[in-house]
Amino acid sequence: MLRNAILGVCLVLLLCATVGALADWTAWPAVVMLAALTAAIAFERIRYHDKVKAEPRAPLAPTAERFIDPESGAFVQVWANASGERHYVEEVRENSLP
Repeated sequence: MLRNAILGVCLVLLLCATVGALADWTAWPAVVMLAALTAAIAFERIRYHDKVKAEPRAPLAPTAERFIDPESGAFVQVWANASGERHYVEEVRENSLP
């Protein structure tokens, strides 16, 4: 959600800087810098968005590494292969309380 807000602010600033650059040519460096910043934020969103959800390319084996996902609160087990590729699988745990 924060990324969306930052991207939105960058787009608004880019639009304002572009309008300002049309009136005065000395504002073009600001347009170029804001365009680069906006492109970097957009690339980061696209590049790393589905990294955890991607399907592994080689056979994986479960490891002893387990943790609680801070976003969902679910238990996650790490699966890995010989090339170092990692995949995160949510563990289903039964509630042991009566």
